[in-house]
Amino acid sequence: MHLEEKIVADFKEAVKAGDVLRRSVLTMLKSTIHNKAIEKKQRDAVMSDEEVLDIIASEVKRRRDAAGQYRDASRQDLAEKEEAEAVILLAYLPAQLGEAEIIAAVDAAIAQTGAAGEKDKGKVLGVLSKELKGKADMAVVSQIVIKKLLG
Repeated sequence: MHLEEKIVADFKEAVKAGDVLRRSVLTMLKSTIHNKAIEKKQRDAVMSDEEVLDIIASEVKRRRDAAGQYRDASRQDLAEKEEAEAVILLAYLPAQLGEAEIIAAVDAAIAQTGAAGEKDKGKVLGVLSKELKGKADMAVVSQIVIKKLLG
C-alpha cells in the first residue's frame, strides 16, 4: 500500500471514529498532496512515497515553526494544537534519528567530503540531505555540522 493510500484509509478511520483533530490534519494533508499532484500534472496518478514524505516533512516543519512563534507570542493553547498536529504527521515519517546517530552521520560526511571549515558546510549538507531525508530535522543537522566544522 502506498503512503498516500494509507493516509486516505486513516482519514476514513478518523471520520468514523469522530477524531476531529486527526480528521482535520489528514484532510489538510490530502489536500496538499492533491495540490502538489496538480502542480506536477499528475492529477490522477498516485504520488511516489518519497514525494509524499517530502510533503509531510514540510508540514511537520511548518507546524513546529508555528508552535515556536505561538510560544513567543504567549499563545500556549495554539502552540499545543500545532504540536499535536505535528505528532499526527510524524507518524507517517520514518523513525527519526537520535542525536548520536546524526553526529555519526555528520562525522562520516565530513570525512567523505574532506570538509575543513565552515565554507564547506554546503558540501557536507548536500551529502547529508540525501542520506537523512525524512529521518532527521535538517535544521538540527545543520547546527551539528556547523559545530563540527568550527570546533
